Amino acid sequence: MQIQSDGQIFTNNFKSGEKQPDWTGSIKLSRELLKGLVTKVKEGGEAEVRVALWDRTSRDGNDYKYARFDLPQPKKEEASNAPEQRENEGRNDNQSKSDPFANEDIPF
Repeated sequence: MQIQSDGQIFTNNFKSGEKQPDWTGSIKLSRELLKGLVTKVKEGGEAEVRVALWDRTSRDGNDYKYARFDLPQPKKEEASNAPEQRENEGRNDNQSKSDPFANEDIPF
């Protein structure tokens, strides 16, 4: 399953100096993407997100970038290495197996 979040990046029409960004915008991160990042960090990994951009033009004729963030998919040889074993490592038996975040205090 591909976990992703989408957004838009627009030309900064209010740029008045070299220290201001050329493009600005926002991407709303889905709950699934955030859970994936938290899981990766808890397993000792880095919170890596892939980014893809497409050139688009709005109805008003303004150029912008359509952005997509997603979690990198494991390589085929990694995916076949007992995912259930890795998922259950370090888990307390009292934690829910269907939702490892059920007892966590996540600040969002």
